[in-house]
Amino acid sequence: MFKITNLIYVYFLLVAFAPIVIFLDYETIDIGFNRLYGGSLILLSFLLLLKKGANKSRFDILMLAAFFVYIFYLITDLVHVQGTVIRKGYVYDFFVNTSLHMLFLVYLVDNYRMPDSLFKNLIVIFKGTVILAFLVSLIQFFDNSFFFTPDEVSAHARQMGSYYSSFRVRRVSIFGYLGMHDISISFLPIFGILMSYYSMVKKRVPYLYLLMAFIVVFVNNSRYAQLGFLITLLPMFMLAKNKWRTALIIGVTVPVVLVLLAIGLSLVGFDVEGYVEQRLLANSASTRLLAFEIFQKFFGRNPWFGSGVHLSNEVIVALAGRSSQIHVGYLAHLYSYGIIGSFLVFGFWLLIFIRFRRTALRTAYWGSVVGILVFLWANVTLVTYQIFTYGIMMSFLFDRYYYHNYLSHAKKDSQ
Repeated sequence: MFKITNLIYVYFLLVAFAPIVIFLDYETIDIGFNRLYGGSLILLSFLLLLKKGANKSRFDILMLAAFFVYIFYLITDLVHVQGTVIRKGYVYDFFVNTSLHMLFLVYLVDNYRMPDSLFKNLIVIFKGTVILAFLVSLIQFFDNSFFFTPDEVSAHARQMGSYYSSFRVRRVSIFGYLGMHDISISFLPIFGILMSYYSMVKKRVPYLYLLMAFIVVFVNNSRYAQLGFLITLLPMFMLAKNKWRTALIIGVTVPVVLVLLAIGLSLVGFDVEGYVEQRLLANSASTRLLAFEIFQKFFGRNPWFGSGVHLSNEVIVALAGRSSQIHVGYLAHLYSYGIIGSFLVFGFWLLIFIRFRRTALRTAYWGSVVGILVFLWANVTLVTYQIFTYGIMMSFLFDRYYYHNYLSHAKKDSQ
């Protein structure tokens, strides 16, 4: 007999294999992550709604928040004649709009009870993801920086002048077909889930996986991702019996590992001193300070609803080639969409954090909190509003798994 739950089971398995699935998609039909996973997510949600019925379905405030974000972006597109919706059509936009994808993702995970078998399978896949990402990163580091990398990424590296720079090139491991920033906004949330699993279930630190994940992030050359890696240690810290002792251990272990890594890299011929001087200590703070300067100068002209564009002509002139954009995500969004739009979007992100934190406080599962914190941190130094990533999707799924188990145990205890 046909069961919608079986389709959902397979869907989330395929989400876990997203780096490989999107690579195969790229080489064949080239639909892309949003259309492939987002469109099928909407169809699955409608099927589940038809089966359960509206009366038996759970509708969360997050769905309403995502809907308001969708409506605001839609109105902004029409008012400022951005042309996105008109060019694609309303039906097409409905199936590819990431705000609506988030809406239906919340509905699906809230109304689907993830079985233990899927949980176990996903943990195995996540372990394999870390191992595969590590191996590909090694190849990219020692042999070919653009191995298993889409042409667009290598073309962007040429344009930015980092194609031949071992210190500046972005090695994207297995995540390049998903997006330039998916090592942070997809891989780190996945690793956060894995860290939480080991902290909660195995009661130990997965040192080998920690080392492999760190190397993936290290060779990527993105400092925000390298700092974001520290957020994945949150589950280990929060579940420690003695947090001060754990913080001390982390504070001592991290520098020691970095020194040992530096020695190891020196032995294989890597210019550690050059990396520190040209990458870690490179002056990129100026672009962030410039972002505040540009924001202060132009935000007051359209404070409530924003300029409606990412870069206006006046901002491009003011930047004068010193930066490609307002290089702080929160400031860039405030400039483009104003206080009203940013209140809706930032409020939506905050509600996600509140949901994940609420689950963490009840269940001691902090993996999903890692996912949203990594995303929020990324926008301190980047402009990336793509929250519909496979890492965040898994954060939602695992959050509900632990939350539903918590409710089941609470119900049994009350009987």
